[in-house]
Amino acid sequence: MTLVPTRWWASFFMPSCLLLMGLAVGIVWCLWAWKRGRTPRQARLPIALVVGSASLLYLASTPWVARGAAWTLERQHPPGAVESLPQADAIVVLAGAIAARPRPDGSVHMFAGGAGDRFETGVAAFRAGRAPVIVFGSGDSGVPGAPTEGAWNRSRAIERGVPASAAIAAERALYTSDEASNVAAELQKLGETGAKTIILCTSAWHLPRATKHYRALGLEVIPLPCDFMTRGPAEEWSPTLLIPRGHALWRVDTVAKEWLGMLAGR
Repeated sequence: MTLVPTRWWASFFMPSCLLLMGLAVGIVWCLWAWKRGRTPRQARLPIALVVGSASLLYLASTPWVARGAAWTLERQHPPGAVESLPQADAIVVLAGAIAARPRPDGSVHMFAGGAGDRFETGVAAFRAGRAPVIVFGSGDSGVPGAPTEGAWNRSRAIERGVPASAAIAAERALYTSDEASNVAAELQKLGETGAKTIILCTSAWHLPRATKHYRALGLEVIPLPCDFMTRGPAEEWSPTLLIPRGHALWRVDTVAKEWLGMLAGR
């Protein structure tokens, strides 16, 4: 689990990076104009760049804008009860919730990150009898000696009562596209013809992009959203939503990454 988009170049297209670069360029431009003896009227462009970048950076850092940005993705798949899901060949739980930290004795402490609801919701769907098999996608914590997320989640599922024969861990992957290919390879091993219909469990804001990857592989996808950023119709207005927060900017960057990924996929 990392603090930046997995593909390093995507960081330059995130709102936080673009607006900070605009602010830095504007400030340097203003200093250059001031040293050249330009008046504020003559330096309207650099001043506008500074003011515009600072204003947009403030807005992108407010929970009000972050909530609206997340809504553009999460409205596509509203929450539902796992008991109401149709029957499928397999449940697929995507990675992205793993975290790890080395202990002083050399062992690794594994724990679920902010998207830990993916595992809980996927296991709940299995317990509800929605599919006979549950497949866990595998991410990488980046900590040497740590198991993959798929292997760790598989062991946790078995501890929760899921039969070992019904819990599968896919191979390690870095990107959503790679994870989809690895999971599809495991699904092809199920039965005589492989699994064709899957319940895809991941964060609601990640589900639109993830669904496209699995449908492109010829799978019939039943979306199972979880780990919502917003509260939907339960959201209420408050002046505190205009107070900038770092977490809000992270949410805006996360949503931008999803939209960028969908545009790149086209």
